[in-house]
Amino acid sequence: MSASETLTLITGLLSGIALFLFGMNVMSESLSQIAGGRLTGLIEKVTGNRYAGWGFGTLLAVFMQSSVTTVMTVGLVNSGIMKLAQATGVMIGANLGTTATAWLLSLNSLGGGGGSLFLQLLQPATFAPFLAIGGIVAMMFTKSNKTRSIASILIGFSVMMIGMSVMSTSVSPLQNVPAFKRMMLSFSNPFLGVLVGILATVLIQSSAAAIGILQALAMSVGVTFGMAIPIVCGAQISTCLSAILASTGAGNNGKRAALIHLFYNVLRNTGFLVIFYVLHLIIRFPFMEQEAGAVGIAAFHTLVNVAGCIVFLPLADLLPKLVTRAIPYSKAEQEEQADTLTILNPLFLANPPFAIDQVRTAAGMLADVVQEYFAAYLRSIASDDPKQEQKVRALGRKASRYADQLRAYCIRISERRMQDTEAGNLSFLQSTINDYTEIANKITGMRSSIDAFRREGGSFSEEARRDLDLFGKAAQEILDVTVHEYALQNMRLASTIQVYREIITDIHGKISKKHVRRLHSGACQTQNNLLFSEICVGYEQIIDRCDSIAGHILLHSRKQTVKLTEEQYKTIRELFGDKYSILDE
Repeated sequence: MSASETLTLITGLLSGIALFLFGMNVMSESLSQIAGGRLTGLIEKVTGNRYAGWGFGTLLAVFMQSSVTTVMTVGLVNSGIMKLAQATGVMIGANLGTTATAWLLSLNSLGGGGGSLFLQLLQPATFAPFLAIGGIVAMMFTKSNKTRSIASILIGFSVMMIGMSVMSTSVSPLQNVPAFKRMMLSFSNPFLGVLVGILATVLIQSSAAAIGILQALAMSVGVTFGMAIPIVCGAQISTCLSAILASTGAGNNGKRAALIHLFYNVLRNTGFLVIFYVLHLIIRFPFMEQEAGAVGIAAFHTLVNVAGCIVFLPLADLLPKLVTRAIPYSKAEQEEQADTLTILNPLFLANPPFAIDQVRTAAGMLADVVQEYFAAYLRSIASDDPKQEQKVRALGRKASRYADQLRAYCIRISERRMQDTEAGNLSFLQSTINDYTEIANKITGMRSSIDAFRREGGSFSEEARRDLDLFGKAAQEILDVTVHEYALQNMRLASTIQVYREIITDIHGKISKKHVRRLHSGACQTQNNLLFSEICVGYEQIIDRCDSIAGHILLHSRKQTVKLTEEQYKTIRELFGDKYSILDE
């Protein structure tokens, strides 16, 4: 070949590859835009059953690249919404679904060599320009986002098919080049063929595109089954790259999901190759020297994936076990899994009233954890027991995880259509969850300040410790009452807390006066004043949040405060006031 012919071939090949990849990406992105956030919800709904997940993963990858499905699955596993065992079925299905692209591209081989007009019309390269024109017209004369997305799909499909045709046409002169034929024959070596498939997929980051380029070569220069089989298997092994890249910024669960995809493709393709070539050594398959053609490559691609489904779907639990051996669960992760609010199931989102009921139950669980967190915090500052400190930290993490899960779930419910009553119930719960979360955050903040204070060698006088202990126990009792009465939705809670607040204000005033006297007398160090004041204000803010929770109950019920009788008021003043009385000195 002359230099001019070589340059024409290279530019034509690169142009075809560029059009092919661009069309594939446009089509995939447009399909994602049409589906929107519903894809995530659909995946969640079907993952309870591995076979249903496999079916959905297959269908999704038929319309999009398998990388879209696998990357999304990695994200769901990383967020804790999907379990590893559930993700396995989806990923196995995604690999099968991507074979549809090869079958679609094989239509370009129909009608070759002067076939009938009907077969030529079936070629995508023939009708693709008409689809492209239709898509462009729709883009020019419509403002609807959905219509424009559909138009983009048509344009992307057309560009992809035109790119396939350009690739096939540009490389056709190579069939008369002996050096190129020798190079292609070398790919019959299974090790070299697998390596070529891996490298091609790494370069263009799409196994479907790599196999599509191989099909284009098959239509022009001839590719035997002996060449195609290892290249296709190598491309499928390397298809895990997108999922692995997506997991780099994810947690360990996201990395485990990406490893499932990698292990499945490596085991499936290497297992197939070993069995196939061992049999080939014994039997000598005659078709290995025959031209595969675009259809033959698509058929083999499908065969390997169907075999993988038959073998691995019944053994779907094996892959998560292998992955967890590669990346074992740490103690912290086990604690995090134990702190998952499983009642906040994504499946319930389809029924907002029921989902809101689950939030109400989970909010009560958050309240219990916050109550326990505060009690453990008070015990920890009264002693220097390391075990007690570990328990406090664990409860703090648990409260934070519960709060994060509840907030995220409430947001997802709010995106659903619901009646005004349901929206009001959700708003009430969100406000209450926010109050309990702020109480937990305040406890964490005080605990951090105390830890820093202790590390610097600071300490309070015995009298200051007693005063803070008394104030803390008073705040704890108010929080205990709030959690209990919130569960009962008691209308009197707001009035009850008002009585408590009067007593707490008096306690705070007396404690502050005593602390000032200690500072003046030198019984307490001046540098302790800031932390002492922070703790006292923190207890007051916790009570403020309790008052806010009581107010939410009234606002939600749309009733006025149920006032206490004079006798009830007097009883609370006497019992609570006497218990936490601080005498002036």
